[in-house]
Amino acid sequence: MPLSPWSQALLHFTLDGQENVPSPPPPGYLDAVMDQDTLEDDSAANEYLPTSYFLDHSISPTSLTSMGTTKAVPQDAVFLLKHYASAVISLMTPLRHSKTPWHVLFIPHTKSCLAGLVLGDHMTDASLCAFYGTLAISAFSLGGVSGFRTWSEKAVIYKHKAQRHARMMLATAYNVPKVAKYKSILMALLTMVQVTMLSGNRRESEYYFVEAEKFVRLRGLPRKKSRKVRLLHHCYVFERIIHESIFICGANSRQRHHVHAAIETSGLGNYSLDSLSFRLSGWKNLDQEMMRVRGKEEGENDLHLERPGFWSNTLYPEIFGIPEPWVILLSQVIRLGKEKDATEADDASNCISLKEFSGRAKTLEDYINKLPLPSLDHIPSELDREIIKNMLNAMQNALAIYFYRRIHDVDSSLLQQKVAGVLDHLLRCEDTDSTVVHGSAGFIWPAFIAACEAEDSLAQVSFSDWFVNSARRSGLSCFTETLANIQRIWQEKTSANGKSVTWLDLMKSTMPFQQLF
Repeated sequence: MPLSPWSQALLHFTLDGQENVPSPPPPGYLDAVMDQDTLEDDSAANEYLPTSYFLDHSISPTSLTSMGTTKAVPQDAVFLLKHYASAVISLMTPLRHSKTPWHVLFIPHTKSCLAGLVLGDHMTDASLCAFYGTLAISAFSLGGVSGFRTWSEKAVIYKHKAQRHARMMLATAYNVPKVAKYKSILMALLTMVQVTMLSGNRRESEYYFVEAEKFVRLRGLPRKKSRKVRLLHHCYVFERIIHESIFICGANSRQRHHVHAAIETSGLGNYSLDSLSFRLSGWKNLDQEMMRVRGKEEGENDLHLERPGFWSNTLYPEIFGIPEPWVILLSQVIRLGKEKDATEADDASNCISLKEFSGRAKTLEDYINKLPLPSLDHIPSELDREIIKNMLNAMQNALAIYFYRRIHDVDSSLLQQKVAGVLDHLLRCEDTDSTVVHGSAGFIWPAFIAACEAEDSLAQVSFSDWFVNSARRSGLSCFTETLANIQRIWQEKTSANGKSVTWLDLMKSTMPFQQLF
């Protein structure tokens, strides 16, 4: 079956990454060269989109038309993919080099899916899940940026398509022989994590995080890991640990118990060098442990960073601009917090002693407060170095705030200096480059942790402005919904006639914890 000139050029774009896509064919041409049954009916499309509009946020979906593609190819796919590549990636990573997982894996994979759909190739559910999930993220962003409700409606449609393919993918993910490649399935799961997080639904994020953990432990840890696989594993772990720091009420969920049981009975659990429940390992001297060199197996298979140590082949700085020891420290605070929760729940049978808890807490506190900033000389761009430096300073202050709230539950008045530190570095970063929405976890997590503790009215206004500006420039609801929850915390503190109410209290009581951040 011959392809239209526009479809041939579309393939050129998807395969070669060209910036210019020609105008679509005239009305009626497509019917003459392609089977009518393969066309996608899209009532929202009734005009033709000029090439020059591809990155114009003022364009609504109703401006897009049937562009000579097959049934499975949405008519706005190229437009959305270009917006994702040019505007959305800064929400995943603060680094702007071309070797991030999104440049190396996610975007090429989505382009490959698009090319396959144009050619009418058979596509796996994993590939279609990643494809529609990426379009959903981009459409959610465009809906907020442009103000066109139709983009948001299309985002929901694409998200539902991605979820449908995710369900079918997971139904066969462990089949032998395998139905889809390991990287394809993991990219699909990570895309669904991104879709649900950026659209503000932590309940759904939790589901995909746990499914990703199961898949990595059963199919990823036992295998030889290429650099691309390790990039994907690092993406999963970093976002999972950030998620785990907030999602403290999910430890006993039915899904987690089911997944942990499946891992333990699979015969493959021995490949996991960390516990499945985010509990502490047996370290005593943290200073010595953090200097201990981790071997290749431990570096790759201590999935959730249970064991402190140094691994030269870590990829966190390259992907997120954050040293692995910082991520390890957050993991240790999460684990110590779970020990505290278990004690408070009268589950003392598996808990460490009070003496050991106090000793570890003191060691973590000292280490966090003395945490040195890494050298940034390897980053060639002065602008990028300034952005990363401010992000790391904000992250360090937020890590200390999180420790004091999660472990010692101190009065907020004792945290205001560090709250001001986070705010100062967020605003400095915005002043450095206000054209990019730095919404990766390295920014939004410190903003959330610090803003919840802010007591000064001017600081609260500044935090609010930061979230509002980020929401306006990114178009994503995760910023506005996070701000709404922060404002609710501020309101609860006022109505409680005191300042003892914290986000932890509200999470455990009235607030739907899945939606907190």
